[in-house]
Amino acid sequence: MLPRRRVLIAGQGEWLEAMARTFLEDGAIIALMGTAPTDLERVLDALGGEQSDRFGQVVGEGCFESLVARLGRLDVLVCMPPQAMAGQSLEACLVAQVAGPGALLKAACARMLRHGGRLLAVAPPLPSQPSSSLSSQLSSQEHHGTAMAQAALSELIQRLASRAPDKVRANLLCPEGSRPDAVAECARFLAGGAGRSLNGQVLHLSD
Repeated sequence: MLPRRRVLIAGQGEWLEAMARTFLEDGAIIALMGTAPTDLERVLDALGGEQSDRFGQVVGEGCFESLVARLGRLDVLVCMPPQAMAGQSLEACLVAQVAGPGALLKAACARMLRHGGRLLAVAPPLPSQPSSSLSSQLSSQEHHGTAMAQAALSELIQRLASRAPDKVRANLLCPEGSRPDAVAECARFLAGGAGRSLNGQVLHLSD
């Protein structure tokens, strides 16, 4: 009998829940890294409450080490950057969507050097185009910031893929209107045996 995969999923809201459900259906043991206590609690409640194969912690100092220690081994990391907040500066947005996930991906890669694993990053989706001129201007700024975040994450993933050992695979998913459950299915594919041949890829998904 194959050992159950140990998966750490970082994200928020419906994206976190969809990814968690998909890996639980696959028989994995999952640890959730949430961005806010109320959101993490809601996701865990929707999954049937905290159990031995599903648990979580809010992002903070020592959170990653604590969750990995509870997992016992890290086979898969799925990292989903937080959505941009209204009025958030471009610099703050890039720190949240690139710097934070980048540190997490590097830490997870270091944990996988011995036994191998999969690093999966999900880029923030590009915003839809609004109709009004004011909204269009705001959306254009948001679009620019998201495009920059996608480009930075792409470069990071390709760098990790080139430097990581043969057993570690790193790929980036860029949703372009894709539903969270569809993105989760693609993540499950990349985390499985069929995904071993893909490394350093930037996959643009659309429904």
